[in-house]
Amino acid sequence: MSVGDVLRPRGIDEGRYGAGILLLLPDKTLVHRGDWEGLHSTFMSPDRNTAVTVVCNVDSPDHFHAANQLLDIWTT
Repeated sequence: MSVGDVLRPRGIDEGRYGAGILLLLPDKTLVHRGDWEGLHSTFMSPDRNTAVTVVCNVDSPDHFHAANQLLDIWTT
């Protein structure tokens, strides 16, 4: 699976990956997603001063979307 396969369904057209971190372009948001033993997580930092982490133990919630919603609350 490529970075594009993960990002495009979420409306993100371009990004770079290295050392476990995605750099979303053009706004340069940092993102790390992970899945392990039934746990699913997303870390996001849009400005290097604010960060949010969402961890779920079920498959159904979109933790990436939830992280975006939390950032919207704190940054608007």
